[in-house]
Amino acid sequence: MLSKSEEIYKKFSENDIEIKIPKKLLLILSQQVSRHYDILNDEKGIINNFAVRENINNTEMIMTKLFILSAEPYGMKEVILSVSLSEFLVLRDIVFCNYTLIHLKTKINFRFLKVYKEFFEQMEDIYGKLDSEELDAYWNFIKNC
Repeated sequence: MLSKSEEIYKKFSENDIEIKIPKKLLLILSQQVSRHYDILNDEKGIINNFAVRENINNTEMIMTKLFILSAEPYGMKEVILSVSLSEFLVLRDIVFCNYTLIHLKTKINFRFLKVYKEFFEQMEDIYGKLDSEELDAYWNFIKNC
């Protein structure tokens, strides 16, 4: 029988949500996810635990899905990214950091900043709808494995 934390971990790994991404943000997001992946791999050399490996796995899945979406028909204005809740949490952290940290925000081309802000707000809206107790249980589970 699974513990409550294990059930939540399983739920976050299996339940998918859909995120609308403006097609012109795919390259920017891919670059940000790739940088995050590089940082996690560096961290894995220092701290090799379940939480780091789990974040690496989720980041790899996001990178793969973004790459596949980049092949969608050229004329589309937005694409739908289907991710597990655990992948969403990783992507949300990446977007949150890149939008809220001023020195990173200034590296985003000004014409993309408005679109990125709308994407950030969409991510925060989804995040706000998640159960905070489940989020805490999920993070505690992967940190303590």
